[in-house]
Amino acid sequence: MAKQKGTPKSCRILVIPSWYSPDGGKFFQDHAEGLAEAGFDVDILVNRIMGFTQLGVRQIRYMKRFHVTRLNGTRVIRSFYLKWPKMEQVYIRGWTGSTQKLFNKYISKFGNPDLILAHSAIWAGYAASFISTDTGIPYIIIEHRSRFTALTPQAKSYLKEFYGPYIEKAYKGAARIITVSDALQKTIREYAGAEAPIQTIPNLVYTDKFFRPPERVRDPFIILSIGRLEHEKGMDILIEAFDLFAADLPDAELRIAGKGPWEEDLKRMAATTSCPEQIKFLGRLSSDQVVKELHSARMLAVASRFEAFGVVIIEAMATGMPVLATRSGGPQTFIPEFAGFLAGRESVPSVYVGLKNIYTNYHNFKPERISRYVQKHFSKKAVIRRYVDLITEILETEKKKANKSRTNKSRAKK
Repeated sequence: MAKQKGTPKSCRILVIPSWYSPDGGKFFQDHAEGLAEAGFDVDILVNRIMGFTQLGVRQIRYMKRFHVTRLNGTRVIRSFYLKWPKMEQVYIRGWTGSTQKLFNKYISKFGNPDLILAHSAIWAGYAASFISTDTGIPYIIIEHRSRFTALTPQAKSYLKEFYGPYIEKAYKGAARIITVSDALQKTIREYAGAEAPIQTIPNLVYTDKFFRPPERVRDPFIILSIGRLEHEKGMDILIEAFDLFAADLPDAELRIAGKGPWEEDLKRMAATTSCPEQIKFLGRLSSDQVVKELHSARMLAVASRFEAFGVVIIEAMATGMPVLATRSGGPQTFIPEFAGFLAGRESVPSVYVGLKNIYTNYHNFKPERISRYVQKHFSKKAVIRRYVDLITEILETEKKKANKSRTNKSRAKK
């Protein structure tokens, strides 16, 4: 992607992720690479959180506190923070202080960035608020965490009461708060205030990677679901609904990709259905394997209890396939009727109806139309264009503030 028109010259962006590879966060790197391709200088400051169970005492001596590498047009600065168990407030303050120290090392070597992008208030945004106070560098928070949908008691429980002052400080100091879907905004405003500068920009998808020629036959009917095997992803709901659906369709197959703490429970659950041989567990897939599965499936089904966005849904739609998702936060904001079915959250009957609906009306879901929709709204080019406009606007505002401040100081001296 060539440098986009309007990109500020010699603008350096520092990305601070709350988590990062190998602990997830592939989107953060994809996003950073998109900004670099648009013409920004992009650095990523990674302060990896590690427990003592992950790292032996002997290994600590050989780990570097400041390790710099290049990755696809970005500069990645890595360090680590050792987290003590069962001391969460100590960890929050400790990681924040450690990140500030890492930032100071960074600027002593590379100088100040023009803007900070913090991925999630918990806790990169909190660290960015202190850095901004010390340096005057503006920061944007990009919020991804599905807990801010607050749709279920479980989602609400993830926002512990003592988090309040930390989250509030993070949001209230931000030049802009970006949510990946509108579903997060109501809860965030409870911390940031009613007038907080919040807008939605969706996650980006490398649509060319997932695109597939439009021909898709319905049978055999392969349903794919991809996600972490845990309570919030609702795989148990999907398995129950598929059991009902498969009763009349012996050649249907449910393929579940992912790992997680519920894996063995879900496998036992699948074994008790009337169609255990039609439910396959694929384990964790590489990115290439995900593409292959999406190209061979007939539809994607996601039965999450709460979901901030749902990148895998967009990836599936990029291939032209119809999708089923629950009204779990993000999905209902971007799945049009021509692309699939929105089922009720926590509802086995509604998910069953969705499966039946897509199967029965399969010929009505036009692959080319679904793919074009994704390309227009979620491609790297479309999403990064919005970030270029946003960053340009913020830097222009900061420049005007600085000029006004200098003018006022000059007048005061006179």
